[in-house]
Amino acid sequence: MPLHLKELALSVARCPEVPVAAADSNHPCHKVVCFQNRYESPFQVPEAWAGSLETAKVVFLSSNPSISAGEPEARARYKHLAELYPTVEWSDDLIADFMLHRFDSKHSWVNEALQHLKSGASGEPAANILRRVASGESVNRGRTETYWQWIRNQTQSLVGEETPWHENVAMTEVVHCKSKVEHGVREAAHFCSNKHMDRVLAACPAGLIVVVGGPSRDAFLLAYPEIARQFPLFGRDDRATGRVDPVQSIVEVVVGRRSRLACFLWHNSAYAPKIKDLKCMYPEDFFRLQHAALTSEPSRAP
Repeated sequence: MPLHLKELALSVARCPEVPVAAADSNHPCHKVVCFQNRYESPFQVPEAWAGSLETAKVVFLSSNPSISAGEPEARARYKHLAELYPTVEWSDDLIADFMLHRFDSKHSWVNEALQHLKSGASGEPAANILRRVASGESVNRGRTETYWQWIRNQTQSLVGEETPWHENVAMTEVVHCKSKVEHGVREAAHFCSNKHMDRVLAACPAGLIVVVGGPSRDAFLLAYPEIARQFPLFGRDDRATGRVDPVQSIVEVVVGRRSRLACFLWHNSAYAPKIKDLKCMYPEDFFRLQHAALTSEPSRAP
């Protein structure tokens, strides 16, 4: 793996602000960091990104990653165990491998059916689970992730299917710490994005950024108030149709030291009439989104 990407991923996953925020109730990240206090399992590290940051043509920007927690009492068995996701106890090499190669078929984290590995039922170390996968042993996996399916479909509609979808996309967030229902995102958005987002996006050649969903839109505009001032209706839809104004919601921005195109799209879990497909949201401007993605510049090492 490229050394600069490994270092970048670990600088997010091992963010030095996490212990500071946990101890200081006035820290802007206190609320999101302390959300994990309700779980007995080790702290799940901030998620740097998923996909291929170095080769991505499009970035899907969400608010923050959802916590990976098991639900032993759930009816559906796939919910009983959490995703095998990095915690503070993992080695740097294993964390970096997860962040950089999550969808790579040569690794074991997610299979081609977009099913993630599950953690061990009795605290089995991640390295043991990976060894069992490598030996061909049957292991627990989740169901196919519908969000990843949706990202794959949107990515392929933009750039085609000549190369694996995960090489053309990066999924990242305004706030990297995990919680549920955007708990703590509003408070942490400006601080976390100032610390991490420009560095992450500066390593990515993507010419198109898709801001996904209302909470992500709000966090994105909090993080970049100059965009909010210039495009006050970015991501604001007609409630009857779910459609946004392309003039306000397809905009040229400078993020991560690069000029890019940014647009808004409703999350795949949004209810009708919200529009969750780029072609349907921007029927007359879809070619602009394709052009931005297909003319992405080669990545530059920092």
